[in-house]
Amino acid sequence: MHRKWLLLSIVSLGLGGLLALVAAVARTPAIYKLVPPGYFYHAIIGHVDLAIVGFFLTFTLLLWQLTFKEELKTPFYFSLTGIFFIALVSLLGVGKGVSNNYLPTIDHPLFWLGALLFFAGFWLGGFGLLTKAEKGIFSENPREHLASISVLLSIFMLLAFLTSIPKVGSREELYLFYERLYWAPGHTHQFINGVMLLYAWYYLFEIKGIRLELGRLRYVSFLFLSFCFMYVFIPIVFADPVSESARRLTDLGYAVGLGLPIFFHIYFLLKNYKMGKDLYSTAFFISLVLYLLGVFIAYAGVLPSLVSYFINPSSEYIGMKSNLSIPAHYHGVITSQTLAFMTIAYYLFKELGYTQRLSKISLPQVYLYGTGMVLFVLGLFFAGLRNAPRKTYGTGFTDDPLVLMSLGLMGIGTLLAVAGGVIFVLYSLKVLFGRSSPQ
Repeated sequence: MHRKWLLLSIVSLGLGGLLALVAAVARTPAIYKLVPPGYFYHAIIGHVDLAIVGFFLTFTLLLWQLTFKEELKTPFYFSLTGIFFIALVSLLGVGKGVSNNYLPTIDHPLFWLGALLFFAGFWLGGFGLLTKAEKGIFSENPREHLASISVLLSIFMLLAFLTSIPKVGSREELYLFYERLYWAPGHTHQFINGVMLLYAWYYLFEIKGIRLELGRLRYVSFLFLSFCFMYVFIPIVFADPVSESARRLTDLGYAVGLGLPIFFHIYFLLKNYKMGKDLYSTAFFISLVLYLLGVFIAYAGVLPSLVSYFINPSSEYIGMKSNLSIPAHYHGVITSQTLAFMTIAYYLFKELGYTQRLSKISLPQVYLYGTGMVLFVLGLFFAGLRNAPRKTYGTGFTDDPLVLMSLGLMGIGTLLAVAGGVIFVLYSLKVLFGRSSPQ
């Protein structure tokens, strides 16, 4: 089953990366007309749902199985079918694209079916490992502890989805309909990603021979659990789960419940980090840079509004302004995890017996992808400083030379990152379908 999960996650990443290139071309000066305006939104949605949601959660299921030494067969077929339908609708460009947060949606029956099947597979996996996860919560082993926490969070994610259903409102306002449906569970999903990013970093240390024990640090996971438990009740407590008051609370959850524990872990990891030029040391360093870059952008955008609110609760809450700073933030945070997962995949190719030695291309690929994503994030961030809008086709919204230069930088970063992603996907497929693959 490990080979099947590896294949599914890598194919999902590859398809999402292809659609990312299409979306980036549609925002790059001089060449954006190569992409039809309507298809731009399908490309963005397909990219997010396949390269982020699909890849992260299928790879998470793989890591859970390796940690708890148990195979998840039924969840695989649910996940496979779900990704197939999501990819099909995205690539064909059918249905209406809705650019809501967390799980951007194509309003089409096949997309709904795909999303339902995919998440059913993920939640089945969580329930299947729940007993083992309950025993591992207080483990001092970083991987066992963090995998256990993420399994529990997957159950909170399901509960938050169920409590959100009664508050979705009318389908006449599709954006709000899906925003309300995914807001609370989507926030929980980001906590799962944060926990599994830590898992990946500790795994990279372990591969390097640096075995750590968490000690009292494992108790900071109480913040992960308590805030996600609170998210279950946001749709119940608030008349509208995406109201201004609800947004204040969920942003506070990110800043305190997710950010603080990760900072504690980063401090602990850096105390034990040994700089090196090898694949795993390099991947950790670039991944950490991407994460901190994304977090800096988020805190810079959110903290002024939170401070203003605490000084004067009657003041308007803004949060992060809806411009390109938002995708700059989450692409920094998210691609730090993508890079870490890619590097773990390299290790698993050897550990699981699919190859005896890695190609020399692995280290340049990590540099290529990581450097490309740093440029991509900086390009979006600089454009966002001039209020360039997000999720907008073309460059007709501005003639500001700084914005156009920033989007050009984003385009260069995209080409580098996509090249790195293509190298990873092609090499992975070659290894997994190679003659040396275990029977």
